[in-house]
Amino acid sequence: MRRLLTVIGLSVVLIGLVAARQWIFRLHYVTEGAAGNLLYVAAFDALTDEWQQYDGRLAAQIEAGELRISNGQNDVWAFSVAQPYFADFDLRVEARAVSGPLNNGYGIVFRYLDPRNLYMFLVSSDGYYQVRRVVDGDQRELSGWIDSDVVRMGIGSVNALRVVARGDRFQFYVNDQRMPLCVSDDPSAPSLYTAQGCMGGTMRDELIDSSLPVGQIGVVAQTLSEPDVVAAFDHLLVYSPEVES
Repeated sequence: MRRLLTVIGLSVVLIGLVAARQWIFRLHYVTEGAAGNLLYVAAFDALTDEWQQYDGRLAAQIEAGELRISNGQNDVWAFSVAQPYFADFDLRVEARAVSGPLNNGYGIVFRYLDPRNLYMFLVSSDGYYQVRRVVDGDQRELSGWIDSDVVRMGIGSVNALRVVARGDRFQFYVNDQRMPLCVSDDPSAPSLYTAQGCMGGTMRDELIDSSLPVGQIGVVAQTLSEPDVVAAFDHLLVYSPEVES
């Protein structure tokens, strides 16, 4: 009986969390438009009050016509998100690491609800890319770090990043190239890509995940084994995605 009551209690809590999240989604106006329409522009020389800015070892500041994220801690993310909410979108941004170690991560935050609920698409200055999800604080690599010649390596190299979201389907691009993903065959297991290929998973050209149906968009800088990563972002555009043929 005690175990049954515990299971019932956990089920009630889970249902409550899902209901609360859906209520939060409905609370915000979702920006949308006809297929192909430009929905949002951030050149970072205007609309500066629409983006989070803060100081400290983790910092986000708009300066010299770009948004800079500074991350002075080990193995954490620092990000800034814009005020508008989006469901379906085609987001594009120019991104580069300004300083710090090559072993870094920088890129796009999307379907952001709060620091415990978000997706990220990251590249690194040593030529890797990754897709990660956080739901209720539980982090998971949906597609682990994959090395690719498409990612421009080195500090100061600009990478054009793009995420296209249509419902629960996501596509990812670097420098106009669609990037394959290593998706685990076990939904509870992390993605692992090695020299031998996608271990325990399948290479796919899109991600299917329904965890977060709507949220804010933003940019992120991640540290791994070393601190002091600084990344800069400019020319951010959000379109309503084209209808797939």
